Amino acid sequence: MPGRRDERYDSDLRIKLDHSDGVMRNVSASGVYFTTAADLKPGESVKFVLEFSGLQIGAVSARCQARVVRVEPQGTLKGVGAAFDSIEFLRIPESG
Repeated sequence: MPGRRDERYDSDLRIKLDHSDGVMRNVSASGVYFTTAADLKPGESVKFVLEFSGLQIGAVSARCQARVVRVEPQGTLKGVGAAFDSIEFLRIPESG
């Protein structure tokens, strides 16, 4: 198995999958690892949204598409490692 290409950063950010939710555990420039109840399989394409708030520029969302590279049991959840195919960052309009 090849070594990790990019430095990973720990996180507990909630992610919104197409048909489920999850919690991001770490992220790098090339991929993400998250836990979810969704039934995902290696090789499957997955889309999800991350929302970052409290930034100096305001709230930002990232629409991501990734390819599942591994799935591991994590109690009642699954740990999913996925490699990014695309990421699109968008500003979230302020409400009010």
